[in-house]
Amino acid sequence: MSHDQMRKFYQKVINTLACIRISISTDSINATIRSLSTESQNTLQTLGKSLLASYAYDNFDVDLKSQVPLAEKSNDSLKHLTSGLLFPLQHGVTADDLKCSKELWRQSVLNSHVQLSTLPPKRSWKDLLHIHPESKDNSTPQLSRRNQFNMRMFLLDLCEHGPEYFHQFQSKIPELDAVEEIPLVKMSITAACAMDINNSTISGNICAVMELLAQGGVHDPTDTNILDNPNISQYVIFIHSDLGTGE
Repeated sequence: MSHDQMRKFYQKVINTLACIRISISTDSINATIRSLSTESQNTLQTLGKSLLASYAYDNFDVDLKSQVPLAEKSNDSLKHLTSGLLFPLQHGVTADDLKCSKELWRQSVLNSHVQLSTLPPKRSWKDLLHIHPESKDNSTPQLSRRNQFNMRMFLLDLCEHGPEYFHQFQSKIPELDAVEEIPLVKMSITAACAMDINNSTISGNICAVMELLAQGGVHDPTDTNILDNPNISQYVIFIHSDLGTGE
């Protein structure tokens, strides 16, 4: 970060503190930033080492324009970086629930030691259509779930965007019956440090995953120099990202 960019960053911190009527010295601002950084790092590692974290990362670009006029234009000011997030798994998930990496590998088509005839049949999006089959009880004909949803959306649009006369009926439109409702929970999200990694390549994706796991306190289990390093070899870790590289 250049001197001018650092100055602008500190000025934003000062302006934020001024808005809440706090006026403190530069040393106090530095201490506040270091304290927040340490607190965030501790939160990331506590969550990551619990093995109940889900990781997410994506790329973003920053144009670091030079404040000093140059005789020749340079195209090196555009930086390809990677951002990351960690959030806890909810709904009663335990570490034992995720202890299934061996079973997944045993049933993976990528495993060259497994006979294809022993693998379960391949699934596609069409199988999702049969997770909750419609009732076959023809004694009381009724709309399918899809048609019930379409009907409700039509009524909502009519009452909200149609003639004013229909506005009075919006509160009388019934809710749909839940098939398998997932409870809503308030989820905390912790931002990881931005990474100077271009994840548009396969090697970049690998580096991004390793760096993000390291921020969560998860390192190579063979590295004996790192204390309190969890062994994730038997566990599944969820990582969300755009992994298509085109290579």
